Amino acid sequence: MRCFKPPLPSGLRAGLLAAGLVGLLAASPAQAAQECRSDALGTARTLEVPFAQGPVGRASYRGTLPLARGEVVLTFDDGPLPRRTNAVLDALRAECVKATFFVVGSMVAQFPDTLRRTAAEGHTIATHTWSHRYLDRVRSHAVRRDQINGGLAAARTVLADDETALSPFFRFPGLGHSPALDRYAAAQRLLPFSIDVDGDDWKRIAPAAVMERVLRRLDAAGRGIILLHDIQPRTVAILPDLLRALKARGYRVVHVVPARADTQAALAALDAPQARPIRLALDRLGTRMAALRPAGERRRVAEEAPLLLRAGLFEEEPAPPPPAPAPRDQSRTGAEVRLALVADAASPGPSDRLAASAGPAPRAGWSGFVVVGVAPAAHGFRPVAAADAPRAR
Repeated sequence: MRCFKPPLPSGLRAGLLAAGLVGLLAASPAQAAQECRSDALGTARTLEVPFAQGPVGRASYRGTLPLARGEVVLTFDDGPLPRRTNAVLDALRAECVKATFFVVGSMVAQFPDTLRRTAAEGHTIATHTWSHRYLDRVRSHAVRRDQINGGLAAARTVLADDETALSPFFRFPGLGHSPALDRYAAAQRLLPFSIDVDGDDWKRIAPAAVMERVLRRLDAAGRGIILLHDIQPRTVAILPDLLRALKARGYRVVHVVPARADTQAALAALDAPQARPIRLALDRLGTRMAALRPAGERRRVAEEAPLLLRAGLFEEEPAPPPPAPAPRDQSRTGAEVRLALVADAASPGPSDRLAASAGPAPRAGWSGFVVVGVAPAAHGFRPVAAADAPRAR
């Protein structure tokens, strides 16, 4: 078994790459004893994936990584989220395994220290948009651009002093892509990563079911890119056992890394996000990362934020069905629904401002509703009446 070696100096690494020797290097026995247990899963080899490889992952594309039978690549999406991501990192470190983390820019902006730990422990940092928007459902080119570039901009801001960990690897949320999105990613020098094996840990199923699905699907495929989520409690619960099961079944972990020139090309092509909320968040993140800290002070940067509101942040549910067309007698057209201000005699009347917008103000104690506007039915408003004037209930 071979364990992962720390990154080599850039000059030496370039020379070894030219000779094709980087993937053949093994740690010395003394280093292996210090870094890995004798029964640890370990990282079997490091695979450099060039931009010229093109999109990978059979769930979305025709081809995947050049893996031998029994080789797997571990990938984790949607973090960082401190306690859960740290638990995942602990499990990987215990087995001397390196993985790839597809991080969300808005999460990076909140928890930069967790990202820095991930990079410092030798994992590859890839990106997963700014806020996990399903880009194949977005028509605006500006939104798509800001989402894709915002994720990379956030990771770059945090890893400015450690860009060797940063990669041009990119994953579309929900694996939702299109030819146009793939072309834009290529223009930005990003390499789309899909998957070969999905653990379904984002679904509301038991941890044991996640474990069973990963192993069953992996056994059927024989090799491939595995998708898990470091923000999910199911993943935290099963990961130590899953790594041991991979070892017992003879699987070998491959750590994917970018070509250094490819990362620099992606950073050079990076379009600064234009949306004001993203720009402000990136500005605040840059200020935080540039601030000097007293010697020896451990920076927390809200790492202890409660998990209650974030536990299911990116759990994916089936897309809701389109709303039923509004009945003809309840809206102006089949595509519009009237908005009404509703009141009853026991409650105060509408405010002067709203009443003025709808016409003469109703008298105090009035019961009924006032039509104050019209909105598209597709926005989810439900029609309740069909009248142009206040009507008593």
